[in-house]
Amino acid sequence: MVSSDTPLISNLNIYENISLIKEVHELLSIQEAQKIADEYLSLIDLSSIGLKRKSQCSSVEIFYTMVIRALMSSEKTIIIRSPLSLIKNIREFAIILKNIDLLNSADKDIIILDTIVNETHYKGDLCLIIK
Repeated sequence: MVSSDTPLISNLNIYENISLIKEVHELLSIQEAQKIADEYLSLIDLSSIGLKRKSQCSSVEIFYTMVIRALMSSEKTIIIRSPLSLIKNIREFAIILKNIDLLNSADKDIIILDTIVNETHYKGDLCLIIK
């Protein structure tokens, strides 16, 4: 789940927040897990945030970190709840949706739950709108 209810751990840097899933659940070494985290960040040109903490990142960078962290899990389905409440600059939302598709190399099912009020932000993108 990617939502405001699943925040990043503030005293960890971005690499650590992302790689924690692989370290704990798959017993990967810190180096191996952080290498995978860096590969994900590199796909969307965000390697530069790897050593930053949450407080040093933009809302978009935090959102991508949360998505990548979810993709690192063994779950087949990722649910993103109200992404527009997590991102301050919604003008970039079409690009964000394309980047999520790029990051999803494992072909996980990604479900975005949002209110009907935000429907206009999704039209014409990779999202199927169900009422």
